Amino acid sequence: MLRDRILAEENLLIPPLPLLNVFVVIVMFSIGLRVSGGELFDIVRKRALFVRTLLANCVLIPAIGFLLVRIFPLTPDASVGILLLAAIPGTPIALQFTRQAKTRLAFGAAMTFVLSLVSIAMTPLAVELMPQAGQRNQRPILVLIASIVLYIAMPLCAGLWAARHAPKIAPRLVLPLGVLASIVFIFLMWETRLVRREALNIIRSRGTILAMLLLLLLSMLIGWLIGGPDPESRRVLATSTGMRSVIVVLYVARYCFPGTNVYMIPIVYVSLMVPTNLLFHLAFTGWHKLRPVAEA
Repeated sequence: MLRDRILAEENLLIPPLPLLNVFVVIVMFSIGLRVSGGELFDIVRKRALFVRTLLANCVLIPAIGFLLVRIFPLTPDASVGILLLAAIPGTPIALQFTRQAKTRLAFGAAMTFVLSLVSIAMTPLAVELMPQAGQRNQRPILVLIASIVLYIAMPLCAGLWAARHAPKIAPRLVLPLGVLASIVFIFLMWETRLVRREALNIIRSRGTILAMLLLLLLSMLIGWLIGGPDPESRRVLATSTGMRSVIVVLYVARYCFPGTNVYMIPIVYVSLMVPTNLLFHLAFTGWHKLRPVAEA
């Protein structure tokens, strides 16, 4: 069964979760080398943008998820999975794309960290409000808190410390770390391709894929609209908002909804959000390069 393959992680050279953790550690450490603590705290001081981001991720997108499960004739498991995706924001996978926004690097890192913290509060609330009652289990929350500290906060602080105490060496590490992070991410996508393909084939009926795609595109659109006048900020928020917390949803499905197919929804969502964001950032980069020519 697909569940057995996911839980046992058979036939994989390296299990996907450690791969993701390595990717996040590399990226957060690299970001710490390139930004200052002051730049990170400046993001929180922008109260209007901060409030808009919280409202979008904690109110608007969950409401969209609720409407989608009402509109489409989804199975109960698919409905729960989509509602969880809509309710729980923040995923380190967004770093693969937001770190390319060099002028808003600190902004992208701060948004990833903030939305990951928000997911701590949203996860138990989402489980309690599910139409299909989940088992009470604190393990997803504990795992989430530990992951945020170990793989996001600590590497970022280590990068800030290294940049401050080794200013000549730190810039030389940025390029090789960026290349290594991209290699790890590509390998992660390759290692999980068969699992994602099987999940896609199993849940493709009853409009499930279309509902998830709409959730993704509408979330990205909301992120773009709340980003303000700066295109780079819009770019970061479109990705940070559209990429829901698939890892947390997978944990919740495993520990709170055992014996169901809820866990398939975040697996398929990864297959949708990664290529969609890749195309989005390629289009953004191309438009940004051609814009000066068009204006001239």
